Amino acid sequence: MSNKRLLFIPVSSPQGIGEYMRSLLLAQSLQNECSNTLDIHFILNKHTAYAKSCPFNTTLLEHSPTKELDKVCQFITEYKPDVVIFDCAGRAAHMKAAKKVGAKVVFISQHAKKRAKGLKLNRINLIDSHWVVQPDYCIEPLSWAEKTKIDMFSLAMPKNVGPYIAFSSKQQTQQVLDTYKLDKKDYFIVSAGSGGHLLNGENCADVFFAAAEQISSKTGLKGMVVFGANYNKTLPTSSTVISLTSLDNSEFLSLLEQAKFALLSAGDTLLQAIAVNTPAVACAISKDQNERLTSCESTGVVLKARFDKNDIVNKVEALLIEPHFKELLSKYSRIKSPQGYEVITQGVKNMLLDKH
Repeated sequence: MSNKRLLFIPVSSPQGIGEYMRSLLLAQSLQNECSNTLDIHFILNKHTAYAKSCPFNTTLLEHSPTKELDKVCQFITEYKPDVVIFDCAGRAAHMKAAKKVGAKVVFISQHAKKRAKGLKLNRINLIDSHWVVQPDYCIEPLSWAEKTKIDMFSLAMPKNVGPYIAFSSKQQTQQVLDTYKLDKKDYFIVSAGSGGHLLNGENCADVFFAAAEQISSKTGLKGMVVFGANYNKTLPTSSTVISLTSLDNSEFLSLLEQAKFALLSAGDTLLQAIAVNTPAVACAISKDQNERLTSCESTGVVLKARFDKNDIVNKVEALLIEPHFKELLSKYSRIKSPQGYEVITQGVKNMLLDKH
Protein backbone atom coordinates (compact mmCIF):
# COMPACT_ATOMS: atom_id res chain seq x y z
CA MET A 1 0.00 0.00 0.00
CA SER A 2 1.40 3.40 -0.96
CA ASN A 3 1.98 6.09 1.65
CA LYS A 4 -0.65 8.73 2.33
CA ARG A 5 0.30 12.16 1.00
CA LEU A 6 0.00 15.19 3.25
CA LEU A 7 0.52 18.67 1.80
CA PHE A 8 1.12 21.78 3.94
CA ILE A 9 0.45 25.24 2.50
CA PRO A 10 1.09 27.86 5.21
CA VAL A 11 1.31 31.62 4.79
CA SER A 12 4.98 32.11 4.02
CA SER A 13 6.78 35.46 4.04
CA PRO A 14 10.11 36.92 5.19
CA GLN A 15 8.28 38.83 7.96
CA GLY A 16 6.24 36.19 9.81
CA ILE A 17 6.98 32.63 10.83
CA GLY A 18 4.10 31.50 13.08
CA GLU A 19 2.08 29.67 10.44
CA TYR A 20 5.12 27.76 9.18
CA MET A 21 6.20 26.81 12.71
CA ARG A 22 2.71 25.53 13.51
CA SER A 23 2.63 23.50 10.29
CA LEU A 24 6.11 22.16 10.98
CA LEU A 25 5.14 21.04 14.48
CA LEU A 26 2.02 19.33 13.15
CA ALA A 27 4.02 17.62 10.39
CA GLN A 28 6.63 16.36 12.86
CA SER A 29 3.96 15.16 15.30
CA LEU A 30 2.13 13.22 12.58
CA GLN A 31 5.38 11.79 11.26
CA ASN A 32 6.23 10.49 14.74
CA GLU A 33 2.78 9.03 15.31
CA CYS A 34 2.28 7.53 11.85
CA SER A 35 5.78 6.07 11.48
CA ASN A 36 6.76 5.59 7.82
CA THR A 37 3.26 5.72 6.34
CA LEU A 38 3.27 9.41 5.30
CA ASP A 39 4.78 11.41 2.46
CA ILE A 40 4.87 15.03 3.67
CA HIS A 41 5.42 18.03 1.41
CA PHE A 42 5.52 21.82 2.00
CA ILE A 43 4.91 24.69 -0.43
CA LEU A 44 6.90 27.74 0.74
CA ASN A 45 8.11 31.17 -0.28
CA LYS A 46 11.75 30.72 -1.35
CA HIS A 47 12.73 34.09 0.13
CA THR A 48 12.12 32.99 3.73
CA ALA A 49 15.05 32.06 5.95
CA TYR A 50 13.46 28.72 6.85
CA ALA A 51 12.75 27.57 3.28
CA LYS A 52 16.10 25.85 2.86
CA SER A 53 16.11 24.28 6.33
CA CYS A 54 12.66 22.69 6.19
CA PRO A 55 13.21 18.99 7.04
CA PHE A 56 10.52 17.85 4.58
CA ASN A 57 10.31 17.90 0.80
CA THR A 58 9.50 21.39 -0.43
CA THR A 59 8.31 23.25 -3.48
CA LEU A 60 9.67 26.81 -3.40
CA LEU A 61 7.80 29.71 -4.96
CA GLU A 62 8.60 33.34 -5.68
CA HIS A 63 5.81 34.54 -3.34
CA SER A 64 3.60 33.25 -0.53
CA PRO A 65 1.45 30.37 -1.91
CA THR A 66 -1.77 32.40 -1.68
CA LYS A 67 -0.38 34.74 -4.38
CA GLU A 68 0.67 31.90 -6.66
CA LEU A 69 -2.59 30.69 -8.22
CA ASP A 70 -1.58 28.53 -11.18
CA LYS A 71 1.62 27.01 -9.77
CA VAL A 72 -0.07 25.81 -6.58
CA CYS A 73 -3.05 24.40 -8.48
CA GLN A 74 -0.71 22.60 -10.88
CA PHE A 75 1.31 21.08 -8.05
CA ILE A 76 -1.82 19.87 -6.24
CA THR A 77 -3.08 18.28 -9.47
CA GLU A 78 0.22 16.46 -10.05
CA TYR A 79 0.98 15.52 -6.41
CA LYS A 80 -2.56 14.25 -5.67
CA PRO A 81 -2.44 14.68 -1.87
CA ASP A 82 -4.82 12.86 0.48
CA VAL A 83 -5.03 15.85 2.85
CA VAL A 84 -4.13 19.50 2.27
CA ILE A 85 -3.65 21.84 5.24
CA PHE A 86 -4.00 25.54 4.48
CA ASP A 87 -2.67 27.51 7.45
CA CYS A 88 -4.03 31.07 7.07
CA ALA A 89 -3.40 30.58 3.36
CA GLY A 90 -5.12 29.32 0.24
CA ARG A 91 -7.52 30.55 -2.38
CA ALA A 92 -10.79 28.99 -3.43
CA ALA A 93 -9.13 27.76 -6.63
CA HIS A 94 -6.46 25.94 -4.59
CA MET A 95 -9.14 24.24 -2.51
CA LYS A 96 -11.11 23.29 -5.63
CA ALA A 97 -7.97 21.71 -7.07
CA ALA A 98 -7.55 19.72 -3.86
CA LYS A 99 -11.14 18.51 -3.86
CA LYS A 100 -10.88 17.61 -7.56
CA VAL A 101 -8.12 15.08 -6.78
CA GLY A 102 -10.13 13.71 -3.84
CA ALA A 103 -8.21 15.38 -0.99
CA LYS A 104 -9.61 16.39 2.38
CA VAL A 105 -9.14 20.11 3.02
CA VAL A 106 -8.23 21.68 6.37
CA PHE A 107 -8.31 25.44 6.90
CA ILE A 108 -6.58 26.88 9.98
CA SER A 109 -7.29 30.51 10.93
CA GLN A 110 -6.17 32.62 13.85
CA HIS A 111 -8.25 35.80 13.95
CA ALA A 112 -11.71 37.00 12.92
CA LYS A 113 -10.66 38.44 9.56
CA LYS A 114 -8.90 35.26 8.51
CA ARG A 115 -11.76 33.14 9.92
CA ALA A 116 -14.17 35.08 7.69
CA LYS A 117 -12.21 33.99 4.60
CA GLY A 118 -13.11 30.40 5.43
CA LEU A 119 -16.77 31.43 5.39
CA LYS A 120 -16.84 33.01 1.94
CA LEU A 121 -19.51 31.58 -0.33
CA ASN A 122 -16.83 30.47 -2.80
CA ARG A 123 -15.66 28.05 -0.08
CA ILE A 124 -18.97 26.09 -0.10
CA ASN A 125 -18.26 22.34 0.00
CA LEU A 126 -14.51 22.99 -0.13
CA ILE A 127 -13.40 22.87 3.54
CA ASP A 128 -13.76 19.68 5.59
CA SER A 129 -12.48 21.10 8.90
CA HIS A 130 -11.96 24.73 9.95
CA TRP A 131 -9.95 25.07 13.15
CA VAL A 132 -9.36 28.45 14.80
CA VAL A 133 -6.16 28.39 16.87
CA GLN A 134 -7.43 30.87 19.45
CA PRO A 135 -9.14 30.42 22.82
CA ASP A 136 -12.67 31.81 23.12
CA TYR A 137 -11.50 34.86 25.11
CA CYS A 138 -9.20 35.94 22.28
CA ILE A 139 -11.59 36.10 19.34
CA GLU A 140 -15.00 37.67 18.88
CA PRO A 141 -17.95 35.27 18.46
CA LEU A 142 -19.38 34.56 15.04
CA SER A 143 -21.73 37.29 13.88
CA TRP A 144 -25.41 36.68 13.16
CA ALA A 145 -24.68 36.94 9.43
CA GLU A 146 -21.87 34.38 9.66
CA LYS A 147 -24.02 31.94 11.61
CA THR A 148 -26.80 32.37 9.07
CA LYS A 149 -24.42 31.63 6.17
CA ILE A 150 -23.24 28.45 7.90
CA ASP A 151 -26.84 27.33 8.46
CA MET A 152 -27.89 28.06 4.87
CA PHE A 153 -24.87 26.74 2.98
CA SER A 154 -22.43 23.86 3.23
CA LEU A 155 -19.70 25.79 5.03
CA ALA A 156 -17.47 24.21 7.66
CA MET A 157 -18.23 25.48 11.18
CA PRO A 158 -15.14 27.20 12.65
CA LYS A 159 -14.11 25.60 15.93
CA ASN A 160 -12.01 27.49 18.50
CA VAL A 161 -9.42 24.95 19.64
CA GLY A 162 -6.79 27.16 21.31
CA PRO A 163 -3.08 27.38 20.42
CA TYR A 164 -1.34 24.36 18.92
CA ILE A 165 1.14 23.30 21.59
CA ALA A 166 3.10 20.07 22.11
CA PHE A 167 4.20 19.87 25.75
CA SER A 168 7.57 18.42 26.74
CA SER A 169 8.11 15.85 29.46
CA LYS A 170 9.75 16.89 32.76
CA GLN A 171 12.90 15.06 31.71
CA GLN A 172 13.06 16.85 28.35
CA THR A 173 12.48 20.20 30.05
CA GLN A 174 15.28 19.59 32.54
CA GLN A 175 17.64 18.62 29.71
CA VAL A 176 16.95 21.94 27.98
CA LEU A 177 17.56 23.89 31.20
CA ASP A 178 20.82 22.00 31.74
CA THR A 179 21.93 22.70 28.17
CA TYR A 180 21.69 26.44 28.69
CA LYS A 181 22.77 26.35 32.37
CA LEU A 182 19.49 27.83 33.60
CA ASP A 183 17.50 27.31 36.78
CA LYS A 184 13.71 27.27 36.96
CA LYS A 185 12.17 30.72 37.46
CA ASP A 186 15.63 32.31 37.64
CA TYR A 187 15.62 33.71 34.10
CA PHE A 188 13.32 35.38 31.61
CA ILE A 189 12.77 34.65 27.93
CA VAL A 190 12.34 37.12 25.08
CA SER A 191 10.95 36.70 21.56
CA ALA A 192 9.88 39.27 19.00
CA GLY A 193 8.58 36.62 16.63
CA SER A 194 10.29 35.75 13.37
CA GLY A 195 13.08 38.33 13.63
CA GLY A 196 11.98 39.98 10.40
CA HIS A 197 9.53 42.53 11.79
CA LEU A 198 10.37 46.23 11.44
CA LEU A 199 8.48 48.94 13.29
CA ASN A 200 9.23 52.65 13.13
CA GLY A 201 12.36 51.82 11.16
CA GLU A 202 13.76 49.55 13.88
CA ASN A 203 14.12 45.78 13.96
CA CYS A 204 11.82 44.61 16.75
CA ALA A 205 14.26 41.95 17.92
CA ASP A 206 16.97 44.61 18.39
CA VAL A 207 14.69 46.74 20.57
CA PHE A 208 13.69 43.69 22.63
CA PHE A 209 17.36 42.78 23.10
CA ALA A 210 18.21 46.29 24.33
CA ALA A 211 15.31 46.10 26.78
CA ALA A 212 16.43 42.63 27.91
CA GLU A 213 19.91 43.88 28.80
CA GLN A 214 18.43 46.65 30.93
CA ILE A 215 15.93 44.29 32.56
CA SER A 216 18.69 41.83 33.41
CA SER A 217 20.76 44.61 34.95
CA LYS A 218 17.83 45.80 37.09
CA THR A 219 16.52 42.40 38.21
CA GLY A 220 19.64 40.24 38.37
CA LEU A 221 17.86 37.62 36.25
CA LYS A 222 19.52 35.94 33.30
CA GLY A 223 17.90 36.83 29.98
CA MET A 224 17.47 34.63 26.92
CA VAL A 225 16.61 36.35 23.63
CA VAL A 226 15.43 34.23 20.69
CA PHE A 227 15.94 36.51 17.67
CA GLY A 228 14.05 34.40 15.13
CA ALA A 229 14.98 32.58 11.94
CA ASN A 230 14.36 35.67 9.78
CA TYR A 231 16.84 37.86 11.71
CA ASN A 232 19.52 38.67 9.13
CA LYS A 233 22.25 40.33 11.20
CA THR A 234 25.03 39.02 13.42
CA LEU A 235 23.69 38.19 16.88
CA PRO A 236 24.82 40.66 19.57
CA THR A 237 26.81 39.40 22.53
CA SER A 238 26.23 40.17 26.20
CA SER A 239 27.46 39.01 29.59
CA THR A 240 23.92 38.92 31.00
CA VAL A 241 21.77 37.89 28.02
CA ILE A 242 21.98 34.70 25.96
CA SER A 243 21.36 35.34 22.26
CA LEU A 244 19.99 32.58 20.04
CA THR A 245 18.84 32.60 16.44
CA SER A 246 16.08 30.08 17.05
CA LEU A 247 14.91 27.10 19.08
CA ASP A 248 12.80 24.16 18.02
CA ASN A 249 9.22 24.13 19.26
CA SER A 250 9.73 21.79 22.20
CA GLU A 251 12.83 23.62 23.48
CA PHE A 252 11.16 27.01 23.27
CA LEU A 253 8.06 25.79 25.07
CA SER A 254 10.15 24.16 27.81
CA LEU A 255 12.06 27.39 28.41
CA LEU A 256 8.89 29.48 28.24
CA GLU A 257 7.16 27.27 30.81
CA GLN A 258 10.01 27.49 33.33
CA ALA A 259 10.80 31.20 32.90
CA LYS A 260 9.86 33.67 35.64
CA PHE A 261 8.26 35.84 32.97
CA ALA A 262 8.42 36.51 29.24
CA LEU A 263 8.81 39.54 26.99
CA LEU A 264 6.97 38.77 23.77
CA SER A 265 5.32 40.09 20.67
CA ALA A 266 1.56 39.51 20.55
CA GLY A 267 1.78 36.55 18.20
CA ASP A 268 1.23 32.86 18.89
CA THR A 269 3.91 32.81 21.60
CA LEU A 270 1.77 35.08 23.80
CA LEU A 271 -1.04 32.50 23.79
CA GLN A 272 1.53 29.83 24.55
CA ALA A 273 2.76 31.83 27.54
CA ILE A 274 -0.79 32.03 28.92
CA ALA A 275 -1.27 28.31 28.32
CA VAL A 276 1.85 27.42 30.35
CA ASN A 277 1.12 29.95 33.13
CA THR A 278 4.04 32.28 32.41
CA PRO A 279 3.30 36.00 33.01
CA ALA A 280 4.23 38.25 30.11
CA VAL A 281 4.86 41.79 28.99
CA ALA A 282 3.93 42.09 25.32
CA CYS A 283 4.02 44.55 22.42
CA ALA A 284 1.96 44.50 19.25
CA ILE A 285 4.49 44.60 16.40
CA SER A 286 2.11 44.04 13.47
CA LYS A 287 -1.42 45.18 12.63
CA ASP A 288 -3.08 41.85 13.34
CA GLN A 289 -1.63 41.72 16.87
CA ASN A 290 -3.36 44.74 18.42
CA GLU A 291 -6.72 43.08 18.95
CA ARG A 292 -5.15 39.87 20.25
CA LEU A 293 -3.02 41.81 22.74
CA THR A 294 -6.08 43.68 24.06
CA SER A 295 -7.89 40.36 24.55
CA CYS A 296 -4.91 38.77 26.28
CA GLU A 297 -4.46 41.80 28.53
CA SER A 298 -8.04 41.30 29.73
CA THR A 299 -7.01 37.98 31.33
CA GLY A 300 -4.97 39.90 33.92
CA VAL A 301 -1.79 37.89 33.32
CA VAL A 302 -0.37 40.04 30.50
CA LEU A 303 0.86 43.65 30.65
CA LYS A 304 0.70 45.66 27.44
CA ALA A 305 3.73 47.81 26.59
CA ARG A 306 4.35 50.35 23.86
CA PHE A 307 7.06 49.50 21.35
CA ASP A 308 9.59 51.54 23.29
CA LYS A 309 12.56 50.24 25.27
CA ASN A 310 11.91 52.38 28.34
CA ASP A 311 8.20 51.55 28.45
CA ILE A 312 8.98 47.85 28.11
CA VAL A 313 11.43 48.00 31.03
CA ASN A 314 8.94 49.97 33.14
CA LYS A 315 6.19 47.44 32.45
CA VAL A 316 8.45 44.56 33.47
CA GLU A 317 9.27 46.31 36.74
CA ALA A 318 5.54 46.82 37.36
CA LEU A 319 4.88 43.15 36.57
CA LEU A 320 7.38 41.92 39.15
CA ILE A 321 6.30 44.14 42.07
CA GLU A 322 5.00 42.13 45.04
CA PRO A 323 2.35 41.33 46.05
CA HIS A 324 1.13 42.11 42.52
CA PHE A 325 3.19 39.29 40.96
CA LYS A 326 1.79 36.60 43.30
CA GLU A 327 -1.73 37.92 42.79
CA LEU A 328 -1.20 37.73 39.05
CA LEU A 329 -0.10 34.08 39.28
CA SER A 330 -3.29 33.21 41.16
CA LYS A 331 -5.39 34.36 38.19
CA TYR A 332 -4.38 31.43 36.00
CA SER A 333 -6.82 29.12 37.77
CA ARG A 334 -9.69 31.22 36.36
CA ILE A 335 -8.50 31.20 32.73
CA LYS A 336 -9.83 28.59 30.34
CA SER A 337 -6.99 28.04 27.90
CA PRO A 338 -7.70 25.07 25.62
CA GLN A 339 -4.89 23.63 23.54
CA GLY A 340 -5.55 22.51 20.00
CA TYR A 341 -2.84 19.84 19.80
CA GLU A 342 -5.05 16.81 20.37
CA VAL A 343 -7.98 18.13 18.30
CA ILE A 344 -5.92 19.02 15.25
CA THR A 345 -3.46 16.10 15.34
CA GLN A 346 -6.17 13.50 15.82
CA GLY A 347 -8.44 15.22 13.32
CA VAL A 348 -5.82 15.07 10.57
CA LYS A 349 -4.97 11.45 11.46
CA ASN A 350 -8.62 10.51 11.08
CA MET A 351 -8.72 12.17 7.68
CA LEU A 352 -5.62 10.28 6.57
CA LEU A 353 -7.21 7.03 7.78
CA ASP A 354 -10.53 8.16 6.26
CA LYS A 355 -12.35 7.93 9.61
CA HIS A 356 -15.36 10.17 10.25
